[in-house]
Amino acid sequence: MTVRIEAILRKEKGKRRVKRLRKEGYLPGIVYGPGTEPIPISVKKVQFEKIFHHITETTPLELVIKEDGKEIYKKKVFMKMIQRDKVTDEVVHVDFYEPVRGHTMRINVPVKVEGKAIGVERGGILEVLYEEIPVETEPDKIPEYIELDVSSLDLGESLHVRDMKLPEGVKPLLEPEEPVVTILIPKGLEVAEEEEVVEEEEVEEPEVIKKGKKEEEEETE
Repeated sequence: MTVRIEAILRKEKGKRRVKRLRKEGYLPGIVYGPGTEPIPISVKKVQFEKIFHHITETTPLELVIKEDGKEIYKKKVFMKMIQRDKVTDEVVHVDFYEPVRGHTMRINVPVKVEGKAIGVERGGILEVLYEEIPVETEPDKIPEYIELDVSSLDLGESLHVRDMKLPEGVKPLLEPEEPVVTILIPKGLEVAEEEEVVEEEEVEEPEVIKKGKKEEEEETE
């Protein structure tokens, strides 16, 4: 599903103008890409905040850019990067990327975990090491998310990049051996398992070595 965003062409530049824009309720941004000259824009902050928590870097956006109330550009873009205020953590700037058909692009695809791991049922903790996976692909082949089924994972086991099932034409930009999700073993659970092993070793019956008649006779002499 494509999400529509309206923007205004930003003519004036400089820190003072950007500060004034933010006070007026606008969010400064820019549009760029391999076939696009950078276009400075501003987006209504209220509008952006309404969609911000429902989109990811893989969500296709229809960006309508206006000047003096008239539409001058309509572009298919992706949200590439956001900048946040160091104190308030509010979004203060947004970058939009316009891809070119036939050209590969690098993008982060969200990870979607499915199933309940065997190790979790045994008391382990599921840790997602990568919420997103960086990939290289063409714009029309970008998956909405990468699904990982963790049902078969036991304590201490992991799913790696090599285990991911990616659509044709989507290349991960991480090493194949890199773990994506893992089942951690809590410290208390480790101790319990070690004690169980020790107990098994303690009850193990000593090996009885039967001696031959000749050996017994030699000992009694």
